[in-house]
Amino acid sequence: MAKAPTAQRSYRCFFTPKDGLGHLAPSDTGAQPFVQLKAENAEAAFISAHHVTGCPVSDVERVEHAA
Repeated sequence: MAKAPTAQRSYRCFFTPKDGLGHLAPSDTGAQPFVQLKAENAEAAFISAHHVTGCPVSDVERVEHAA
């Protein structure tokens, strides 16, 4: 049975990058990098962001687009 398509929403996921040795390397400026992706919900976005970046994800926020 085919899975019904679900609404995809945009999410911005902030993460802490790692250095070449795999240690966490927070930004000196305090600006946290992020990836923006589409997912069914915030939990799915969190999991996808961790998979894509390989880094700990600290925050996920839904991006609302103006109509």
